[in-house]
This record gives sequence, structure tokens and C-alpha cells, in this order.
Amino acid sequence: MMRELSADLDQSKAALFVLVRKATTDKVLEHLSKFHGKVLQTSLSHDLESKLQQVLEQAHQVSS
Repeated sequence: MMRELSADLDQSKAALFVLVRKATTDKVLEHLSKFHGKVLQTSLSHDLESKLQQVLEQAHQVSS
């Protein structure tokens, strides 16, 4: 998946791959709130995935 994604990236774009095994959800979301992006694949519950996507979208609104 990483190679396929990198082939589709423009030079002005970047991808962030995150592997979290054990963590406090609020702390992870706080650190990821600096990045704008979209969730491509996750093993999170639907509720946590939705929260993560909201944090990433808010980062975009703040930076715009």
C-alpha cells in the first residue's frame, strides 16, 4: 500500500503512516491535529475513525 500511495503523490504532497499499538486516544488525536489529511485505512472502530477524520479536517480549516 505504501508504494502504491507514493506513486500517486504529487511533489508538493506527503503521506503519513502511523502505527499505534497502545496509547491514550486524546493524546494521539492531539498530536495528529497538526496535520491535514484523510484516513485511507484503519483498524479503529467507526467512532474513533470518525473522530480522527474530524481532527484532520479541522487542521485543514485552521491552516486555510
